[in-house]
Order: sequence, then C-alpha cells, then structure tokens
Amino acid sequence: MSGYAYFLGIDMGTTGIRCLLSDEKGNIVLSSEEDIHESFVASSDEKVSEQNPSVWKKSLNSALDTVLSRINNYKLMAITVDSTSGTILPIDRNYEPIFNALMHNDMRAYKESEFINSELGLSTKPSFALPKILWFKNNRPDIFERAYKFVHAADYLVGLISGEYGVSDFSNSVKTCYDLYNMKWPDEIESKLGIPLDKLPKIVKTGKVIAELDEDIRKKYGIKKSVKIVAGATDSTTGFYSSGAKNIGDWNTTLGTVLGLRGIFDRFIPDKEGLLYTHRHADGYWLPGGASNTGGEVLRLFFGNSVKEYDEKISELPPTGGIIYPLARTGEKLPFFNMKAKGFIKLNSCKPDIFFKAILEGLSYVEKMIYKKIEGLGYRVNDTIYAVGGGAYSLPWLKIRANIMGKTMARAKIVETAFGSCIIAAGGTYYKNVTEAVNNMVNMDIKVEPEDSLTNKYR
Repeated sequence: MSGYAYFLGIDMGTTGIRCLLSDEKGNIVLSSEEDIHESFVASSDEKVSEQNPSVWKKSLNSALDTVLSRINNYKLMAITVDSTSGTILPIDRNYEPIFNALMHNDMRAYKESEFINSELGLSTKPSFALPKILWFKNNRPDIFERAYKFVHAADYLVGLISGEYGVSDFSNSVKTCYDLYNMKWPDEIESKLGIPLDKLPKIVKTGKVIAELDEDIRKKYGIKKSVKIVAGATDSTTGFYSSGAKNIGDWNTTLGTVLGLRGIFDRFIPDKEGLLYTHRHADGYWLPGGASNTGGEVLRLFFGNSVKEYDEKISELPPTGGIIYPLARTGEKLPFFNMKAKGFIKLNSCKPDIFFKAILEGLSYVEKMIYKKIEGLGYRVNDTIYAVGGGAYSLPWLKIRANIMGKTMARAKIVETAFGSCIIAAGGTYYKNVTEAVNNMVNMDIKVEPEDSLTNKYR
C-alpha cells in the first residue's frame, strides 16, 4: 500500500453502497461494496419508490469495516460521500428517520411539482426533492410537523459517520431548488409553499470540510489522527470529476442507458428552452448539463445481449450512409424538447452488422447535434470530449464519435462516482482545490483522434 495520504470515497447508489480508497496520486488501494436491495419497500403503486434507511446504516457499516480494518489508518486524511440526486429523508431532532427515504425515481409528487412550477416559476419534476417535501406537507402532515430536517441521502450518511446531520452541499441541493446564483434558499419556499427554511439543511460548497470522523469509529479502527469529512456532490457530479474534465470548455459525455453530458464554464448562461440544468463546480465554476433520451437502450432493444459481439465486427466497415434517430421510446429532451418525438430509420441494408454500426453513427450524430446546440447557447466546447459510461469502452464507437464530431475522445483509467468522491476529499484537504486534485489523480487510459478522411465522409 503505497502513497503518502489516503482518501475514502463513499458512493450511495440505488442498489448498493461502494467504498473506494485512493492515494493522492489516484492509485486505488482498496474497495468494498455492500448490496442494499433489501432496503426497497414494496408498493403496488408504480410511482412510489422507497427505501428503508436502517438498511443503509447496516450496509454502510459493513462496507466501511472491509476498508478501515485493512489499511494503515495513519494515512487516512479525508472522506467524501456522494449519492443519487433527488432522494430525500425526514429525520427528527434525535436524527432518527421518521419515514422511509423517497428515492430519486419516486414520482408520486407530480401535483406538487406542477404547483411549485406555477407558483415559483421553476421547472421541477416529480423526481425532485422539493416536490417530495411538499408532498409530505400535503399528504403526511404528521410526518412533516415531526421532521426536524429533510436531508439528502449523502447528508444522512455523513451524519452516520460524523454526527453532523444538518449540512448539505450545493450539488445535492439542486433538486431541492437551492438558488445557486445567489447562494441561498429562496424565500418563496417558505412564503409560498409553507415549508420552513429551517427544515432544510445548511448548504456549503462541494469540497469544504464540514465535520470529522466520529470518535467511536476512530477508536474502533485505531485511527489516532483526525479524519476530515468533506462536503460531496451528487453521483453524476462526482463521476464528472473522475472523467478528467477540468478546464473551462471541457465537457464529458456519459453513454449508458441514456446519453448525458456535462461541462465547465466560467459564467451562468440562461437557457430559455430549459434543455440544460446547472450545478456549481467545487471551485466556483458552473457545470451545465443535460440528457437525451437516446442512448444504449436502443442497442439493447435491437441486439439484446449480442451488443459486444457486434461491436467486434464493425471495425473495418465503412460509414453506412444511414440516417437514424435512435429513440427506443417516444419523447426527446435534448438537443430539442418534444415529448411526442419518435425515432426513425433510413438505411439501405438489412445486414445486422451494418444496422448496428448505423445506430452507433446515429447516436454519435445526436451527440454532435447536442454540442452544436450548446455552442449556440454561448458555451465553449473544447477539442477533447471526455467519454464516460459503457459506451466509452467500445473502441469502434469511440472512433465513430471522434470522426463524426471531429473531436478527440478521451477516456480516463478510473471513471466512477466513488473515485470522484476521493478526488473531492483530496481537493478539500491535501490539494489546493478540486481542480488540482483532478490534475494529480486522474490518469488517462486512451485517446482517439479524428481521421480527416473519415471526418470528411461523415459531413
């Protein structure tokens, strides 16, 4: 176990809690993962998605034990927690949960979302945390009145390891409608929605030290030095830091089930169409981002478990000349918003390998369209796009994307949310800031340059 200092990233996902221990150079020292499937609460209502937070506590303790019992604890300097965006949990004055957590994909608060949008002029969705808090007020006033705080999933885990339950970061607070421009909770949350602002957590910037590791935990594992708890971010934001994007104008694209992207810019640019949403970077920049409904889902729709097989077949195929807008279901959010939009296929071949490549090309053209849209809004898009998600591990697809967009595609060696939390922990303690931590901890694995001959064919 080399390295001068260790940083622990804790990722609170939908189905598990993952701990990742990194040194100051980005080398992974240890990792652990605990399943939290048993935390799901059964419901006949498809809009409802709840988890029992007592299972979180059990799984967190187990994941921590695997790591902390096996390291030189003198080197452990800081810990950061990330979690899913929009998950909310009511706790009482003893910091005990008084209801199940309403998860990021819980959609019951659709009426509350519509009301907030009409009263406050916002663009919330039922999955946001603020509509869920209003749902408690409207539908479970007993819980609402008893609630001392409504905390995000990461806030609660921070409390479990430090005793500090009342602080959150300005990334997790985005879907609770924190005002990132004026850096405060909007007064209208209390005056128009009737939600007292003191029921919401205090907000600090990502990367700020907010607490120390609980003394009982330190004693249990023989940790003699203070271990700082550093404010984290949502899982998608920590994943962004792990991608290697760090300069103004850098963007990353995540290609998983859907196509998502995020970038760094030095100023806030209003988006009247509402296609993008904006987080704040730990070092004060803006992090605009958005998501298309296109993505890897359409590959699974047509090719099921054979995606890897076809991926290996298409390297030598020329551009297909096909025109495909690859939507697996009705509705699109980016590069345009139309919930009635449908995908289409125009291709002069029925061969499966050609069809497979044409879909990859279609997805790459959508990616290009999105970046053109982003540039049209006034953002800078640099010549390198940082690739994340399952699609980043297909070399043929990286080549297609590079040639269609005329940009270099870069993939980091370690791209995962827990590692992004390690970076934040280091940026808040060991390094001057998170940008310096990214510079020192993220190592690139592959870069794919565009080929002029193919770029010209794809125009």
